[in-house]
Order: sequence, then structure tokens, then C-alpha cells
Amino acid sequence: MTELLKMAEETHDSQASWERFLRRRQALETEMELEVCDGCDHCGTRCIAGFGVTQQEWEDVSAFLATQPAEELARIAAQEKTIPWPGSEELGVDVTVTYCRFRDRERQQCSVYPARPTICRLFGQTSWLPCPIEAVSRYPEAAASVWNDYREQKRKTWEEWQEEENMRKMSNR
Repeated sequence: MTELLKMAEETHDSQASWERFLRRRQALETEMELEVCDGCDHCGTRCIAGFGVTQQEWEDVSAFLATQPAEELARIAAQEKTIPWPGSEELGVDVTVTYCRFRDRERQQCSVYPARPTICRLFGQTSWLPCPIEAVSRYPEAAASVWNDYREQKRKTWEEWQEEENMRKMSNR
């Protein structure tokens, strides 16, 4: 029983921590120059596989995906995500990059944009992830501290969260 109470407290603490973080992230977003991003996709070249997301972000993206047409999800999933690193062919080297599973390479856009994780929201809006076309003239001062708060959150790759979910489903059978 004590173990269950401890788990409940940890869940409550992590949920409270996440909610505090979200409030800070939302405040940061009001300071960002997002209007210059409308219709731009230059940050999309940074959408690579293997980045960490929180469980809540994984759940939010999963919930968003559940609202999308199956044909559209299949179309995006069928796209080749591993391509030669830009410029590597000209140099005669065999280097590849694997794009994020949600990157719609045909339409040059993020297929989960409304539910995108924090790291994606920061692209082009911080000094360490600057706008690749220099359209953003200033970066919010709070970006670094919000990022540090985010780093305190438990994060895993999409595939790790998926595996955990699959294991949970199997153990519930």
C-alpha cells in the first residue's frame, strides 16, 4: 500500500511540474516572433528523428493523430525519411539524415504542427536554434530558462514511449 501511495505522489508531482512548465512555455510563446513564421518552412530542415519528448507530449501527439484521416497518416508514413545529408553527394561521402516520422516531405510541413513538442516550438526562436533565414529579429530572454525546465522533465524518444505503451498493453491482456 505504501508503494502505491508513493507512486501516486510521484505522479501528482510530475503532473504538477508539467503544468508549471506548460504555463512557462505558453508565456514564452507570447514573446516569440511567430508572425514571421507564417507560411515558412525553413526550420523543417531540422526535423530529424530521435529527439526526446515528454510523456504528455507523446500523449498529445497521439491524441492529435487519432483525429486525422487514416489515409493521410498512411501517406506520410510511406514517405522515405532517410535521405542523403544535403551536400554529401557533391562531396562524395555517404552520410544520411533521417527526418522525423511526422515530417511531411511531400508538402514540406509538419503533420502534427498543432500538437508539436516543445523542441519543435523552439526552432527558429532561440539563440541556439536560430531562424535559418534570419527572419526572427529577437529571441525571448526566458527561452534558456524554459529550456532548462524542459530538460528536467522525463523525456524519451517517440519509439521508446511507443514500446512502453505496447508493453503496457501486453501486460494488461
